[in-house]
Amino acid sequence: MNFSPLQTNLVLTDGQKSTFFTRRLLMSLSLLMSGVVLLSMLMVVGIAWRQNESSIRQESLLLHNGWKDRRQDLMKNIRDYAFWGEAWNHLHLNVDTDWAYDQQNLGPGLFSEFHYEGVFVVDGEGRTRYSVINGQLSDLPVESWLGTHAAPLVRQARALLKQESATSTNMMIGSTPAIVAAAPITTGKVPGLKTRAGMPSVLIFIDRLTPEKLRDFGAAIGVANARVPGSLQDAFITPFINEEVADSTPVVIRWDSDQPGRNLLLILLPMLFAAAVILGLVARRVVNHAMHNAMLCDQRFLLLMHSQRELAASEARFRDVAETASDWIWETNAQGILIYLSERFTAVTGYDVEQLLGKSIDDLLQHDTQPVSGWIFQQREEHHRQTLRCYSVSAGGETRICTLVTKVVEGNGQIAGYRGTVSDVTKEVEDQARIHYLSQHDALTGLPNRLYMSEFLLGRLQAHPTAERPLVLISLDLDNFKPINDTWGHAAGDSVLNEVSLRLRSVLKAGDLVSRQGGDEFIVIVSDLANEQEINNCCRALLNEICRPFYLGQQEIFIGASMGIALAPKDAMQAEELLRLADIALYKSKREGRNRWTWYSPEMAEHLVLRREMERGLRKAIVGNELRLYYQPRYGLKNARLDGAEALIRWEHPDKGLIMPDKFIGLAEETGLIVEISDWVLTRACTDALTWPEAMYVSVNISPVEFRSGNLAKRVAEALARSGLAAGRLELEITENITLENPQSALEVMQQLKKLGVKLTVDDFGAGHASLGYLKTFPFDGMKMDRSYMNDFPHCSQAASIVEGIIGLGKAFALTVTAEGVETREQLQELQAIACQEGQGYYLGRPMPLERFSLLLNEPVTLGIRKQPV
Repeated sequence: MNFSPLQTNLVLTDGQKSTFFTRRLLMSLSLLMSGVVLLSMLMVVGIAWRQNESSIRQESLLLHNGWKDRRQDLMKNIRDYAFWGEAWNHLHLNVDTDWAYDQQNLGPGLFSEFHYEGVFVVDGEGRTRYSVINGQLSDLPVESWLGTHAAPLVRQARALLKQESATSTNMMIGSTPAIVAAAPITTGKVPGLKTRAGMPSVLIFIDRLTPEKLRDFGAAIGVANARVPGSLQDAFITPFINEEVADSTPVVIRWDSDQPGRNLLLILLPMLFAAAVILGLVARRVVNHAMHNAMLCDQRFLLLMHSQRELAASEARFRDVAETASDWIWETNAQGILIYLSERFTAVTGYDVEQLLGKSIDDLLQHDTQPVSGWIFQQREEHHRQTLRCYSVSAGGETRICTLVTKVVEGNGQIAGYRGTVSDVTKEVEDQARIHYLSQHDALTGLPNRLYMSEFLLGRLQAHPTAERPLVLISLDLDNFKPINDTWGHAAGDSVLNEVSLRLRSVLKAGDLVSRQGGDEFIVIVSDLANEQEINNCCRALLNEICRPFYLGQQEIFIGASMGIALAPKDAMQAEELLRLADIALYKSKREGRNRWTWYSPEMAEHLVLRREMERGLRKAIVGNELRLYYQPRYGLKNARLDGAEALIRWEHPDKGLIMPDKFIGLAEETGLIVEISDWVLTRACTDALTWPEAMYVSVNISPVEFRSGNLAKRVAEALARSGLAAGRLELEITENITLENPQSALEVMQQLKKLGVKLTVDDFGAGHASLGYLKTFPFDGMKMDRSYMNDFPHCSQAASIVEGIIGLGKAFALTVTAEGVETREQLQELQAIACQEGQGYYLGRPMPLERFSLLLNEPVTLGIRKQPV
């Protein structure tokens, strides 16, 4: 290509300008990149600092809330003990140390369970009448711990007598922080108690947070190494919290902060530095390359033209994207008349653009409270971006919810018009409504969930129900529902739950509520029932609906329901308390046979307290060596030989004496303690049996709960290994009903036990409902005839025939038959006459400790002559 001199000079000048501007631009970019890198490092440092600060604030809040919760727990516990009629009788009217300490009503249990180091009772004259220090009875006065703070605390507690309330405060006892609570001892809700002149006694609980307790307290809420500062200077080094105190000595707690920002610095700063180095190297290469390109700018003129064509294509692509976006674009003149609609408008609304151009925007978009054009005109006075929720009607007649955004168009300093976008948010609004519905309703049944029920219950309680028109809360739990899931699957269980929800709603009136709490638990809230008869009728209707058969295909299924009833205002006026009382009544319904309803009464709560006390005592008995094994001998009737003994558990309670198993085994099964008790029985029985002749065996009863645990065979193997007893000398007694709950699972467990070599005996044969076929199906070695068959034996011919038939049945299945309940010599001789293999009963020998049973091993056996003494 040929250039004239003038053209050549112009090219050189343009090339020099390109080089000059390129150099300046590259220098500016280099400074900008350096600034960005430096700013990034500063931002990382700032973020790390904020993360550390946020972590400290969160940990401070956790510590403060944890301290507050601990203080509230202390207040709750002291109120439970102080506002108690028994405490009034035994700590105010007369200090009964045996009741308070020996019977553990206000004794070492407060230290072992709640870790309260100090428990004091101060009488009306300010004397400390009762002290328990670290779980031990003591004579120390409360002033030895609280000093001059004791008297003001006692006065403050007495001032709360009429409110039946308590007070608490934080203190420093020596170098240890503590929470102290005090409450006046009152008669509680027990009427008719004796009174005594003078000031009331005050109960004081002290919870000292020793270094170990303080560390455990911090660890429980996610704070590391919580501690008391070692010095004044350490006390005010971040992080720390300062709790309110009773005097000028602050309660300051320090801890080791998590410091998440430090890890961020260790990771990101090296990376940013490396990135800066790499960026510098790349920038240097780019600079060299850019300068080279600048000198060749003229030679790239054709490439520039090509770039312009590509730019035009890019603009076309941008227009296409705008037209295919979900939003459509509009523009009006200053009077709100439409002058432009994007092509996307037709696809969204179904209207032709030409039909609406020249019309007001109000013909297209509507709002419930104001014209859309009026809102748009207001934007000339507003300088920040706003949106308007409005709606439009499509060509198909469908109402669509829209979000409108507008911007003022100015020209020559005046408003020339308005333009903006419209977004269709109908689906988002519907999704939000659906989410709100699901947040308050059960996804399976569509019933209100726990959240909705709580709000509904609070609203009904705020309406102040009366005794004449009480608010009825029914806690309902389905009976025999779990076997449906186990047998037919969860889909069948879901179908039953849906049908249950429909039936429950069919009984209730408008304004009542049935809510699913989860699983097979429901809450029913009913109002406008005037008397007990109407409430009973409602419960009967609910129960009748549930007891009707359910159909799974061609299969007919029956379930039941247990219900507990609590009333407001009679029983409670707080939502949580009303729910708790209804659950207590529900528990009694289940315990007393299910498929019924029970009204709450205060005695139920007292029964639960006693039950919890027994459960706590049973847990202590397991670890405190209070369990005992008694052995009842079992004799071979053919050769008059002592074949073995059945191990029977007893609980030697330190206060109540010997407790029989029927008083606590049921509780142990419900709470899961039966597994620990059974492990102890197995190990102890096997160990004791090692001292007997090798031909003798020991028999141990197995609870049905253990069969469901899934590890019975493993536990039996471990007991045999620990004791060293041969497996053939251990017999396990199993009730026949175990085979009915889950026959296949029971068979698998029995086969595992048989592989170990132990013997299996079906206990109380004839007392359950199993068919005779299970004697053939399950690998039993023997069976024990239920003692009820021995009541009329041998005088009643029918009883004699049944006993003889059971013995014959056992022999037909090659099982060793043991007759239980042998009480007389005549019964023994008749059993020998009909060839019963073994016998057990009071006539042959009562349950006895190991020491007495060991003496029995050396005595001659003369069945029918010797009777074991009581």
